[in-house]
Amino acid sequence: MNSITGRFFTFALVSMTTMLLSAMYLLNLYTQQPAIACVLAVVLVFLMLMVSMKFAKLIARDIKSLEIALFNITDANFTVSVPPPKLPEMQAIRERLNQSFSELRDQRQSIYQKELLLDKVIETSPMAMLLSNTSGVLIFANAAARHLFNRGKKMEGLELSEVLKKNDPGFIGAVAEARETFFSVDPSTGGHETDVTDRNYHYSLGRFSIDNQEHNLHLFKDVSREINRQEVSTWKKTIKVISHELNNSLAPISSMAHSCQLLLARGDHERLDGVLKRIEVGVMGLHDFIQRYATFARLPQPNKAAVSWASFMQSLRDHYSFELKGSCPDWQFEADTGQLHQALVNILKNAHETGSPITGISLAVTQHAGNTVIEVTDAGGGMSSEVLGKALLPFYSTKQLGSGIGLALCREIVDAHHGHMRLVNVKLDDASLTQSQGLRVSIAIPNSV
Repeated sequence: MNSITGRFFTFALVSMTTMLLSAMYLLNLYTQQPAIACVLAVVLVFLMLMVSMKFAKLIARDIKSLEIALFNITDANFTVSVPPPKLPEMQAIRERLNQSFSELRDQRQSIYQKELLLDKVIETSPMAMLLSNTSGVLIFANAAARHLFNRGKKMEGLELSEVLKKNDPGFIGAVAEARETFFSVDPSTGGHETDVTDRNYHYSLGRFSIDNQEHNLHLFKDVSREINRQEVSTWKKTIKVISHELNNSLAPISSMAHSCQLLLARGDHERLDGVLKRIEVGVMGLHDFIQRYATFARLPQPNKAAVSWASFMQSLRDHYSFELKGSCPDWQFEADTGQLHQALVNILKNAHETGSPITGISLAVTQHAGNTVIEVTDAGGGMSSEVLGKALLPFYSTKQLGSGIGLALCREIVDAHHGHMRLVNVKLDDASLTQSQGLRVSIAIPNSV
């Protein structure tokens, strides 16, 4: 028997047998002197006990080594190792523990290196990071946050609200909204005194638990440069489109105005009247073009009110036909009815202009994840991947006479409602349709903000 239990059992059996035989032998040997026999028996028992205690100490010493090893694991001290045991049966346990200590040391070193790398990345990140507890006390602030909010000084232990009060109100408003948002701040705040234009920031909030305590991670990213580049690009494209449209409109008007002079000189008043009417039509078209751009630029903040779905659907049908998929919504939903109507009319207009049959154009309203989702689907063949990627950009159009304002204005309206808009090609299973693919425009707007 190789186990400790087997060895102890064997030792106890041999000891008891030896003691019994020895006692019988001594009693038989010293029949006339029982006192001597008893003394010798006691001495023999004492020797047996000494041997047993020695064996027990070996077991206790090895168990103590294991206990110390477990205490070190509890204290996360992996620098120790278990000494060689006194009992060979404990050797396998020792090897397992020492192997575990070695693996834990390697894992700790790996985690430490990753923590150093993460700390370096966070500290050198251009994004300002503030970590606060539920009481609003700052636990951590990286270099960008210290530079932005506290002139490079330490911020740990300060109240987040007090720090924000010393900066532009835009920061306070963004944190108060407690959601992802863009905002602008005055150039004299946030360490940008030399700027002459507003700084633009993107704010996001993350919530997570550290040591069973809730914490908030506030992220501020300066997107001024990206926005400025985008604005310049947009302005260049706007000027190009407007210049092209103006040239296309003014060139024939100028030509017709010259014809008017010639007709007036010849006294041909009958033809003069027709040319003047064509000039009027051209001027009205140019006026309509400018108005569309002005509408896009002057879009006001939405004035939300409860939407009456039945009358809203009928007002859409007054402009364009469609099939309503499912029943008319019956839940409470607030939006700027005028702006939402304008967006959906534009989308339905585009659906009809794709060449889709009337039976292939549908509208569905559903609820998903706290949003009201409005989907318009057509059977016009869909869009190429290139067009899909640019369709929502301002001034981009594949139509010969298109201004590129319609879908961009729709997205602007949806963004103002804190929603999102998406265009996807879909496969159509209706055998009565000539096209097997169509386009689906989805608008998702939160039921409450």
